[in-house]
Amino acid sequence: MIRFCTVVSGSSGNCAYAGFFDEHFIIDAGLSGKRLMQGLSQLNVAKPTAIFITHEHSDHIAGAGVIARRFGIPIYATPLTWRYFLRHKRLGPLTEEQAVHVTPGEPFMIGKAKITAFDVPHDASQPVGYTFEAAGVKIAYTTDLGNATDEVVEHLRGVNALLIESNHDLEMLQNGRYHPDLKKRVAGPRGHLSNAAAGQLIVKVAWDGLRHVVLGHLSEENNRPMLAYDTVGRILDAHGVKVNLAVADRHYLGDVIEL
Repeated sequence: MIRFCTVVSGSSGNCAYAGFFDEHFIIDAGLSGKRLMQGLSQLNVAKPTAIFITHEHSDHIAGAGVIARRFGIPIYATPLTWRYFLRHKRLGPLTEEQAVHVTPGEPFMIGKAKITAFDVPHDASQPVGYTFEAAGVKIAYTTDLGNATDEVVEHLRGVNALLIESNHDLEMLQNGRYHPDLKKRVAGPRGHLSNAAAGQLIVKVAWDGLRHVVLGHLSEENNRPMLAYDTVGRILDAHGVKVNLAVADRHYLGDVIEL
């Protein structure tokens, strides 16, 4: 069985789960180790196989080191992300075998699952999204990207389930309390996707096999779940795109998608 869900997702913390038969993957770990253990228990996962990190920001790595040490499992991240971890001692002590480097665009196998990291535009050392494929099913996870580059679009083609950032409503951001420099960063080409941009990206990669889309990494300050859902939903409806659309919860386990 192939399963996918968010554990938490929002500007305060991000974590998802992808299960491929006997392999159990954590994607980002931006919450406490205790809270992540609770999520794994809810999913009936006794031991995860590996952790995949998109980039080094704290809302994506807070519990990664704790969980890796507890289970003796590897953490996968890009070389420059690992350089940041080691330089700033962000994950705590790990064995050499637990620090696995991934190269964007070069697929590799874990069990029956093929994993591919791909470059995304964001203000981090070497940020990536991930696709996971097995038994004719493809899942993609991509947050923290300032714009939908051709490379991002190419890697998202053919997905059956997609977690995509829908970070902010542009009007709320422009009229909100953020400093002008921060507003510029968030809305910039290496910042975050707006609701409208997320909808437009989904349209670009939509096909008959795309069944589930989850909107994630919503800003607590500059977005609302129903606003994200309505904005993206209107764009999809206007282009005749039919999918099961959901918004990830900031604090609680999302619905488990089975494929």
